[in-house]
Amino acid sequence: MKKKLLLIFSVFITMIFITNNSEAMIVINEFLADPPAGVAGDSNADGVTSTSQDEFVELLNLGSMTVDLSGWMLRDSASTRHIFPSGTSVLANHFLVVFGGGSPNLPGIQTQIASNGGLSLNNTGDTISLFWNTNDLEVQVIYGADGNKDQSLVRVPEGAGINFILHTLAPGAGGDIFSPGTTVDGKSEFSPPATVPEVSSLCCLGMGFLGMLRKRRKTGWTNS
Repeated sequence: MKKKLLLIFSVFITMIFITNNSEAMIVINEFLADPPAGVAGDSNADGVTSTSQDEFVELLNLGSMTVDLSGWMLRDSASTRHIFPSGTSVLANHFLVVFGGGSPNLPGIQTQIASNGGLSLNNTGDTISLFWNTNDLEVQVIYGADGNKDQSLVRVPEGAGINFILHTLAPGAGGDIFSPGTTVDGKSEFSPPATVPEVSSLCCLGMGFLGMLRKRRKTGWTNS
């Protein structure tokens, strides 16, 4: 019995350190609601600065498999702003950027233009939602006055964080005000941090192991 308990304990400890990214997950990683005036605001690099066309929403595939976004919808608080066309897919740990308009000139970066004429993100606050079916919400971001700071807001830590901060404050940003289609430090492919199983799962495993220990102490150890 001691050998069996030691085996269970070893499996429990091993699970703590196993990284599991087998399921695909799309997140909104960065967005720009308030492009600044002048050359600095030309986020899509088409040579024209526009308060509407240079708005963008950046998606990131955190999973280990390619995700087909055909028919998915990007919405703000008012209406659907973009429907992803058939054949749209995002590789694992890669980005896709939806711009309000213009002619994006970002080599190596997957981009699309809002299909309904623009993203219309309110500078002082809005809700950005991604649906994989009409009523099936994949991810949603609600922001406020920080959207009105002449720069994008980015998830921190990238991909996995629950908070958004001004891009210039993000670690590795180097003072840049946005980074559509790349990490804040300019990498075109995202490197996910090591993850662990959910806390609830670990607690259940730990409680089960402790329960078995208590039971064996009461009944006495036997060698097997």
